Amino acid sequence: MPNRTRSARPAWRARALLIALGLTLGIGIGELAARGLGFQYRPHMRNRVYFAEPDADRGWRNRAGISGPYGGDEFLTWVTINEAGQRGPSHPIERAANKRRVAILGDSQAWGDGVGDDETFAALLDDERTEVLNFSVIGYGTDQQLLTFEQEVVKYRPDVVVITAYMGNDLRDNVFAGTVQFPKPWFQLEEDGSLELRGVPIENSVLLGIGIEIYRGAMRYSAVLNALAETTVDKSEPKPGGREGWHLRGRPMRSVYRAEPTDEDAKAVRITARLLSELGRRVRVAGAEPLVLILPDHWQVEASNDPAWRSELRDHGIDWRRPQKALRRALAEQDIPVVDAMQPLARLSRGQPGRERTYYPRWKHLTVVGHRAIADLLRPRIRNDSPREGSQDG
Repeated sequence: MPNRTRSARPAWRARALLIALGLTLGIGIGELAARGLGFQYRPHMRNRVYFAEPDADRGWRNRAGISGPYGGDEFLTWVTINEAGQRGPSHPIERAANKRRVAILGDSQAWGDGVGDDETFAALLDDERTEVLNFSVIGYGTDQQLLTFEQEVVKYRPDVVVITAYMGNDLRDNVFAGTVQFPKPWFQLEEDGSLELRGVPIENSVLLGIGIEIYRGAMRYSAVLNALAETTVDKSEPKPGGREGWHLRGRPMRSVYRAEPTDEDAKAVRITARLLSELGRRVRVAGAEPLVLILPDHWQVEASNDPAWRSELRDHGIDWRRPQKALRRALAEQDIPVVDAMQPLARLSRGQPGRERTYYPRWKHLTVVGHRAIADLLRPRIRNDSPREGSQDG
């Protein structure tokens, strides 16, 4: 018996070695074959994780000092994250003489998911008179924007802080604890109206982190994985949206647009309004001026251009602008200025053949035209005053 045990060990090791060699050889042959057929890194996978990394305080953040192609079936762009973790070119902490400094906070819409580095509204606002720093991060809610302001933005001493509130998902993000891959902190609204931070520090799994890094590397460099991924691309027409989708889906609509929302949706609106107000207050305490930019959801822009659909929504007790109205009322009470992008985006989309004018029909993020519209909307609002006193320290 002892002799058989000793002889079994080398046999087991030999089998394991043969399996490993076989897998390695198979992967190598697959890589060569895929590259020979022309497959390479395919950013159409929308490999967002490539541009993000875990953060113990905010859940995740932009991965500093990285760049690469990124896209989907509707676009292909180049993304640059500078050494400070901001999208776009680097800016020194020291301020430039006689230039206003603007900080942008937001999620993927403000980050520019769908446009190139020089096509985001932050980049379009950056010129000889105004220095614009884009602190936006894909997937961020207002809660993470608030933490980013405290931890990153303050040290740059901006004159204006643009706080982006996107109606497509920010309400839900602000009552959301993240995913297994990327958990996030959140704020709890107490009975006295105070905000209590929960879920920090974030405890990320070491093994999960290693797995994510392996996945990033594989999708970045493996042609065979991208060849396999090509078979998963949805090349069908986008699912009907807007009024057509409203009819095909039997007229469902989130309760947040109704007079009597569910408790969860009502809570999402309250916490978002409170977070925006608190962020605006902290911006002012830091000596800057807050400006809240409300971006509509894709379907709201369509409704703005469709009187018949708006009438039908009203018949069903739905106010298609209810979240915006609630946020504007709350911010008006705190005298925090608001810019609502609904009408400018709707005007550009009016009469256009297709929904891709300001938003991608499938990805539902702002197009280059949409970003230009936002830049035109913000430009006069961020240039009203002279640079902050003492800004010539650079």
